[in-house]
This record gives sequence, C-alpha cells and structure tokens, in this order.
Amino acid sequence: MKTNICILWLLFGVVNLGFAQNAQDIIDGLKKDLKANPETKKTASIYSDLTWYYSKISIDSALHYGSKALSESKKLNDSTLMAQVYSDIGAVYFIKGDFVNSKQNYLSAYKIRKLRKDSRGLAKINNNLANIYEKTNQYKAAMASFIEALSYFESIKDEKNIGIIKGNIGLIHLKLKNYPKALQYIQEVVAYQEKNNFTEDLCVSCLNLGNVYLNLNDTINALKFYNKSIKACTAVGNKKGISSGFNNIASIKSEQKKSKDALALYQKSKQAREELNSDLDKTNFDLNLATNFLANNKFKEAKALLLRTRKFYEQTRHNEKLQKNYKCLIKVCSHLNQPDSVGFYIDKLAVLNEELLVSKAEKQTAELETKYQTEKKERLIQKSKAEIATRELEIKRKETQFLILGLISLALLIIIYLVYRQQKLKNKQQEQEYELKSAIAKIETQNKLQEQRLAISRDLHDNIGSQLTFIISSIDNIKYAFDIQNAKLDSKLNSISNFAKSTIIELRDTIWAMNKSEITFEDLQARIHNFMEKAQEAKEDIHFSFLVNPLLKSTTFSSVQGMNLYRTIQEAINNSIKYAQPKNVAVSIQPDKNGIGITITDDGKGFDQETTIMGNGIHNMQKRIQDIGGQFEMASQLNQGTTIQIRLKNQ
Repeated sequence: MKTNICILWLLFGVVNLGFAQNAQDIIDGLKKDLKANPETKKTASIYSDLTWYYSKISIDSALHYGSKALSESKKLNDSTLMAQVYSDIGAVYFIKGDFVNSKQNYLSAYKIRKLRKDSRGLAKINNNLANIYEKTNQYKAAMASFIEALSYFESIKDEKNIGIIKGNIGLIHLKLKNYPKALQYIQEVVAYQEKNNFTEDLCVSCLNLGNVYLNLNDTINALKFYNKSIKACTAVGNKKGISSGFNNIASIKSEQKKSKDALALYQKSKQAREELNSDLDKTNFDLNLATNFLANNKFKEAKALLLRTRKFYEQTRHNEKLQKNYKCLIKVCSHLNQPDSVGFYIDKLAVLNEELLVSKAEKQTAELETKYQTEKKERLIQKSKAEIATRELEIKRKETQFLILGLISLALLIIIYLVYRQQKLKNKQQEQEYELKSAIAKIETQNKLQEQRLAISRDLHDNIGSQLTFIISSIDNIKYAFDIQNAKLDSKLNSISNFAKSTIIELRDTIWAMNKSEITFEDLQARIHNFMEKAQEAKEDIHFSFLVNPLLKSTTFSSVQGMNLYRTIQEAINNSIKYAQPKNVAVSIQPDKNGIGITITDDGKGFDQETTIMGNGIHNMQKRIQDIGGQFEMASQLNQGTTIQIRLKNQ
C-alpha cells in the first residue's frame, strides 16, 4: 500500500514537559507576568517561555518572542539563558521547516554549552541536530548524534530521555525501511510513556508507531495509534500532532477510496496547521491533498496545489518532496493533455535526479575523505599518545627519583634528630649529675658546718659556760665568806655577778641558735616569751604581749636569720624598758603583700628623732636586719610612744 504519511519528529528542546492546562491560558499568564516585571532579569526568562509555548500554536509569534528573549539575554550576558533561547529558536525553525536556521541556532547553543561543560545540554542539542540530519537524509550522521546523546542519558540513568532518543532511533530505522527494528524501538518507548502517563510524549510516539504499522500494511493498528496520538495531542494542545494525526488517517481513507472522509480529515488537518502557521507543514499538507485530488481525477485542483508547493520546495531545497512534486505534475499535465509541460517537468525531474546522484557521489567522496582524515588523525593521535606515554614514563622516573631523594632526606633528618635528641638527653643527664653532686657537696658542707657548730656550741657550753658559772659561784662565796663592809666593793661584786649571769643567758641563746639548722616563728615566740616573763618579773608595772599569725608559725629561717631577728626584737624591748617608761609593750608578726611584717610598739614617753642622737643599740638593730635582707624603720614622737617596723621579703 502506497500512502502519503506525515511523520512527526520529536524535538528534544521543545517537547520536554506536559501542559497542565490549555497553552493559551499559560501564554496569557506569562504576558501578565511580563507587564508586572518590565526591565528585570525575569523579562528574558518570560520571553523564552513565550517562545516555547507559542511554538505549539503560532510559529510567527514564537519567532517574535524568541528574538526578544535572545536580545534580553545578550543584554544580561547570561550564557545559560542565551543557550536555552538559541535552542528554543532552533526548535521553532525546525517546526517551520527552515533547517538551515534551525541548525545555525542549535550550533550557537552547542558552542555555549560546550564552554560551560554542560554535558546534559550537549546531549539534548545532539538529539536535535540528529533530527535535522535525518530530515536532510543524512542518516549516518543522525544515527551517530542519537547514539552519542543516548550514551550520556544511559550513564545518568535518565529513563525518560532514554525513551525519547530510542523513539528517534526507531524513526531512523523506519526511514531506512527496517520496519521490525523500528517497531521494536518505538513499541518499547510507547509502553514506558503509557506506564508513566507522559501524555505530551505519547503525542509523537503513538503517531510514529502508527506509521510503522501502516508500512507493515497493518491499517487496524495504524488507525488505533493515530487516534491515540490525536487524543493525547488534544489533551495538551499540540496542534502539530493533531494535524499530523488527521493527515495520516486521511491518507489511509484516500487509499481506501473514501474520498469524502479523506477530504473532511484533510480539512481538519489543514485547520490545525493554519493555526500553527508552519510553512513546511502547510506545504506538506497541500502536497498530500494534491495527491488525493490526483487519485480522484481532480487534475486542475491537483495542479494548482502542486504549482504552489513546487515553488516552496524549490526555494527551501527539500529535494525529496520536490521529486514527488515533479512526478505528480508529470501525471497531471499528461491527463490534462499538456505535452510541453510534461516534457518540461520530465527535464526538471532528470536534472534533479542527476543533482541527487552527484550529491550522493559527493557525499560518498566526502565520507571517504573524512575516513582518510580520520585515519590520519588517529595515526597522529597514536603518535601523540606514544609521545605522551614516553613523557609520562620520564615524569614517573623523575618522580621516583624525587621520592627516593625525599626518603633519603627524611631518613637523614630522622638520624640527625635522634643524634640531637641523644646529645640533649646526655647533656640533661650530665646537668642532673652535676646538680646531684652539687647538692651532695652542699649537704656535706652543711653537715660539716653543723658538726662544727655543734662542736663550738659544746666548747662554749663546757668551757666558757662553766667558767662563767665558776665566776658567779666564786663571787657568791666571797660575799658569804667575808663580811664586806665596803659598799663600793659590794656593789662592784654584784655588778660582776649580774654581768656574768647575763652573759650566760646570751651564751645559752647563742648555743640554742647554733644547734638549730632552721628556726621558725614558733621557736622565736617561745624564746621571746621566756625573755618577756623575766622582764615582767623585773618590771611588774609593764604589760607585755606577743602575737604571731597562725599562718606564719611554720615559716622557717636559717639560724643566722633567726638569731638576728631574736636579737633585734630583744634589743627593741630592752630599749623600751630602759628609756621609754611604757605601760604596754607589744610585738606583732603578720603577713603582708610583699612578705612578713614585724611591729614592736610601746606607749612610752618617746623622743624627738631629729634632735636625738641614735646609740649603738639602734645601729646594731638596723645592721642585723639589713644583713638578713630586710628593711628596718623606726618612728617616735614625744609622749606618743615608739614604733619599730621590720619587713622581710618572702623566702
């Protein structure tokens, strides 16, 4: 069965989502948004959307808004939006049948997406370019582009787009008259789209499956899927699909000699195409209608349509359609008894056939040249790969050398560090040994000094102490043995006895200090208390007090420091008793912010510091405190008592 079938080719950049409502309603909404967002970045996006939706219902309007979208996206310098607009305009030109401009726009989009490394966008454009190659009978190039796009979408497991491209590959097999293969591909796509309710995609897939069945002479299934396509296209407002469906059913009715039904269907197809305003679709429709007129012996009507379509096909170089047009004109002119016209169109057809043969030969030559250039490039690539491999080996060898040198350097650094660490440990050990020896020597020295102090203290106690005791005893014996009437002599003997007794007390204090390696404030407190008790016995009218802060009781001093403090406090109390005639004498030892403070106060008669010459006692006290690293201060005023301040730094 010979039929005039309109095949609807799927455009990847255009048919990519379903209509949730009538296309015109969406367009009205977009125009409203455009008024609300003038001179903004959103404007270009709205123009792009309008291009997409108008491609369904008005090619001229789609191209108008496509031009505006492109202009706005260039002003914004938005490469992403620019690539999308180029794709949309390419799709509109494809629907119009202007494959030259369609390809040019797709290639512009391709260039941008390649710079942006947009693999998904490149796959879509490959699919669209493949549709153009198919339309211009470049099946090999079309198949190569489809396969490249399919490879990408399979890698990301995008099943929807995999189905779309498989449908396009099925159409290539249909063109090549490999109907079983075409049926296999397109049936798989239709099943997937029906399962997922992809209504927009079913418009095309069902139409194409109907074409396969028609070429297999299965008109029942062909009509079934044509009607399915029309139903889906009506649901989403796809006028091109509606027109193609009615046109193909009309062709079947025409073959079945049902001219009335065929004309009614052609009229529906024509109405849909006029609303779409696609020059190619209108011309294809007129050619199909002319063949129907020819089949029904309406030669004049057929000739009028053929002459009109011939002009368009000659201008746009649709050579396959032009061949069909010339053949129909030869038949029409023959039936109309116009031999000159018959001869004219026979010559035209012969020239066209010759051009197609030459074009085919050129194409084959070009393919051979391409093959040669490809092989040449492959040889160059292999050579380059060999050079690259050699360079990589050299680089790898150098990297290995650097790695070995690095490891050797690292090993040397580790060895140097270990030697340094060992030497440091050795030095530290030697320092510790030296410190230990120094400590031992110090301890030994201290022990020797302690032994010497003990020996000296024993000598003092045993020799000088016993001699002083003997002197006191001898004086007492003289006083009792002789009745001494001389008052001066008696007084002198008493003075010698008291001096000896005082010397013994001081000697005991000195021996006590020498026998101690450390002296605490608690030790001093006990010693000073003994001294104060004896002073209290001699001076019953004076009240003595001594206070040490509990926090300081355990504070230690060397024997020299302790003895100097004791002597200083003792001298201060003695001076108060001798010269001040006080009622109260107080000693207080308290911590302060810098160390320890010792205060000795009396409420005696005091003295004028500016006029009074200080005696040896005061100078001795100052000297003792300075020797132990302390500060000595004295303050006194007439009739206001005397205060002595001693400050010792923290040990």
